[in-house]
Amino acid sequence: MPTEEWKQEIMGEPWYLGDTINSSIGQGNVLATPLQVAVMFAVVANGGDLVTPHFVVTEGEDPQKWRESLNMDPKTVKVLQEGLRQVVTAGTGGAVNDPKLPNIAGKSGTAEAQPRESHTWFGAYGPYENPEIVVVAFGEHSGGGGGSFAAPMVKQVLDQYFGVEREEEEETPAAP
Repeated sequence: MPTEEWKQEIMGEPWYLGDTINSSIGQGNVLATPLQVAVMFAVVANGGDLVTPHFVVTEGEDPQKWRESLNMDPKTVKVLQEGLRQVVTAGTGGAVNDPKLPNIAGKSGTAEAQPRESHTWFGAYGPYENPEIVVVAFGEHSGGGGGSFAAPMVKQVLDQYFGVEREEEEETPAAP
């Protein structure tokens, strides 16, 4: 996340109100990796715990050592979860709203990359009621929107994870 000090040092400019507004919606000089975005989605999916990414938990190891409560108000978590579900049922995440999949929650995103085409994002988790997987897709300079470009990629991963068999004519088209 950019700060006033960072902007002054790197760009030689003061921090403006517009920088705060842009940062609050993930625009401007905010940078995030797909793994960082997946960690963010996992917080909402699991009810408010920050889980440190790791490859494997060895037998006898306490998996709680990878979790840290962020002490989020349960009402806030519920609003976020319901909002992410609504993105799939009534918004830009319709590509993963498929009766062959369990209920999925997710969010599309577009990150400006001027003067080139925007980057597209889609993050999702499922099943909505009892999450066990988080998937994030990123389309570098792909243009379009996250729901139309990245969400079909997420759907392909979800299909594989949940063992969805598709007929050839109904398969999710590969992203261009």
